[in-house]
Amino acid sequence: MNQSYWAGEHWAGAFEQDGSCVVAALVMEAVAYGDIWPLWASGGSIGQNAVKLMGTAAQKERWVGGMVRGEMRCAAFALTEVHCGSDIAQLATTATRDGDVWLFTGTKMDYSMGASADYVVVFATIDEAAGRHGIRAFVVEKGTPGFIVAKRNEGKLGIRSAETSELRFENCAIPLDRCLGWGAEPIVGSGGKRKQSGFVGAVATLGTTRPLLAGISLGMARAAKDIAREWARERRGEFTAVRFAGLGDEFARMENALTHGRRLVLRAAWMKDHGIANPREAAAAKAYGPPIAERVIRRCLQIMGPDGASESYLVEKWHRGVKIHDIFEGSGQVMRMTMSRERMGAFAARG
Repeated sequence: MNQSYWAGEHWAGAFEQDGSCVVAALVMEAVAYGDIWPLWASGGSIGQNAVKLMGTAAQKERWVGGMVRGEMRCAAFALTEVHCGSDIAQLATTATRDGDVWLFTGTKMDYSMGASADYVVVFATIDEAAGRHGIRAFVVEKGTPGFIVAKRNEGKLGIRSAETSELRFENCAIPLDRCLGWGAEPIVGSGGKRKQSGFVGAVATLGTTRPLLAGISLGMARAAKDIAREWARERRGEFTAVRFAGLGDEFARMENALTHGRRLVLRAAWMKDHGIANPREAAAAKAYGPPIAERVIRRCLQIMGPDGASESYLVEKWHRGVKIHDIFEGSGQVMRMTMSRERMGAFAARG
């Protein structure tokens, strides 16, 4: 592979001039260029991001500070349920107040690090009739009675190194102050401005990580492209001059498409670092990146023929693992709906 892009000097400007989201996007793409398992082995998840976004000062000190101090390893983010994935307004997990505790009932599925996390940020409804406005976020710590790991890890076609768990709550009781934002300002503040809690907070949290997922898929695709190109060069004598030139054109188009995807990722990350609302840009990065990465990897596998499907190369592994990045944290269809609503108004996609 050509490793020149990942040379150390390329990173200096990012650390000095840009923020953590831009750097994280570049780092994750670089890691995925080799293999994505270190991203999972590091215990990375997005639960702490939800606490930073929606929690009170005391909650941040306890659950974000605990991560920084090394007292906790990782935090999970429990949103998806069996009957609903992207349409999170349909959540069925309930949180009912009973005196000085919340009682949880429901099932969550496909949660990264759900079984290993020190705590899980669980999204549940406190008022089913209120729809998405009744959704709140709660911190449930590992070992809480009634918090059951129904399945530690799902059997999967790809990303086999990732722990994706099914969690069940059976009258799981937690203190009232485990509700993120509890005791702070009301959900709707002065001037009618909605605070980032529950449904709104979930969407905002995903706005941080969606570009990063897109970057991971682009890293895998770039690696597949480089492997396929090197494979073709080693077998140049087996191709006609016209056919080999055609492959060169294909690889150049792949590079252009992946570079465009990286620009979308970095734009969304840069906006996040500078406090600029980026729901449309984050959705654009994720709507474009994983599908184009899948197309590139699939074409590389086809060019390499039986070698592409062989375990002698990582192309087949990337082919198995890339599709989920189009589904994780909002499918491509939802991303296009998000872009439409941001561009044309909240009601444009409903008509």
